[in-house]
Amino acid sequence: MATLFQRYCAGEHEQVWTELMEYQAKVRQEPLFLEAMQVARETMTRAKKNIELLKNRLVRIGYQFAYPDEVIVPPEPDVAAKIARLERCAGPLPLSLRAWYEIVGSVNFIGAHPEWEARHSNDPLVVDPLAFALEEYREWWESCAEFGAEEMAPYAVPVAPDEMHKATISGTPPSSVVIYNIPLPSPTADAVLREEPHRTTFVNYLRTCFRWGGFPGFEHAERRPERHLSHLTKGLHAL
Repeated sequence: MATLFQRYCAGEHEQVWTELMEYQAKVRQEPLFLEAMQVARETMTRAKKNIELLKNRLVRIGYQFAYPDEVIVPPEPDVAAKIARLERCAGPLPLSLRAWYEIVGSVNFIGAHPEWEARHSNDPLVVDPLAFALEEYREWWESCAEFGAEEMAPYAVPVAPDEMHKATISGTPPSSVVIYNIPLPSPTADAVLREEPHRTTFVNYLRTCFRWGGFPGFEHAERRPERHLSHLTKGLHAL
């Protein structure tokens, strides 16, 4: 019988992730944990290849990144130690996000194209670095110490700013900025990305992003750059 990893590599991408989610917290028990991490790392290796392809294609069609040094930032050498520190403090990360931090690092596609409508609904792909999660935990812990843990919402990993913030919409007070996030502990294979418009898991969010060339907001746009989208999405790796 084929393993989950073998089935994933053979093309059963969504089926395998669905099965892994059905195990809930049991996915962290051996020998399933090792195989689940193989699937998660293969998924994020494919995601990394897609992001690299998209970056190069976006440059070729004249897309202007707002933060050129942050488009793709690889994991730091001590990423494993930092993941362990966060999990000791806040509880387990979903395997999908853990593998993302290990394999990809962070991505920031915020920017503009001269031929695209300047509107916030493009919602470019952003996944913040692990350093943001650690800093957010530090601030959350200090607030718990000051105001009492019972007054604070549970800690959640900040994954990305909302589409309005990505579009640098001015006049929005900081308290109104919504962050796509995943509460911890989350000992499952994947987890729902809260506040993200599709209300789906982190892996499915990435699938949606790649389906739209890194800009899932185009799904609801009245006018789309179809020629560019066809070029951006051609031959991307399935997750």
